[in-house]
Amino acid sequence: MLLGIIGDIHGNIEALSSTYEALQEAGCQKIVCTGDIVGYCASPAECIDFVRDKKILSIRGNHDHYTTQKNTDWNIQPYAKQVIQWTQNTLPEDYLAWLDTLPYQLEVEGVQFVHSSLESLDGKTWPYILSAQSALFHFFLQTTKFCFYGHTHIPLIFILNRGNVTIEMLTSRSLAKAKGEKFLLNSGSVGQPRDFDSRASAVIFDTKKLDLRLIRVKYNIEQAQLKILAAGLPGQLAERLSAGQ
Repeated sequence: MLLGIIGDIHGNIEALSSTYEALQEAGCQKIVCTGDIVGYCASPAECIDFVRDKKILSIRGNHDHYTTQKNTDWNIQPYAKQVIQWTQNTLPEDYLAWLDTLPYQLEVEGVQFVHSSLESLDGKTWPYILSAQSALFHFFLQTTKFCFYGHTHIPLIFILNRGNVTIEMLTSRSLAKAKGEKFLLNSGSVGQPRDFDSRASAVIFDTKKLDLRLIRVKYNIEQAQLKILAAGLPGQLAERLSAGQ
């Protein structure tokens, strides 16, 4: 099956719709989101509607989780907390209830999906996998050969081979003959990339041939920025979209 993998949409409907169109043109048969449908950008309801209407499978990200919680004692950046509280006040109750139904992990076509790490599936902690050591803890719990995650907004690939973990930037390649017992992959971010490339990021994965393709999609960044500013959200969130960081 040809899977489209997206993640970290963060309320950016302009990026989401453009990325979806690119995945459809590529022939993806199913699309899976690694979480964080909301947060940072100013179109959370539109993104939820889009994900539901297009039947995109999704798991729960930390921003999705926080948005459903009345307790606001979170160890996060003040601007992130501001957006979450704005999102809580903006979304109708049934949208919040839907976010609260999202699972912490999924398995599709023998591939696992998680937002942060398989270490944390209760919403209490959301570790960042950015090093070989942090990936190793996750690999202990990964039961399939391939797992996709989000959270870091950077396209990366971790490879476990004979107890050693290597890390590389994720690029298009074939994994059919790649040396490794397990692979942990990040498709990057649709709505707020952080690898100094402002284009939306997504992956196309052929579960039979094991071909991996990273795509970057241009979208109307200016429109997304104007919506952020019009909503009264922090200006830095608009600025970082064009900087890709």
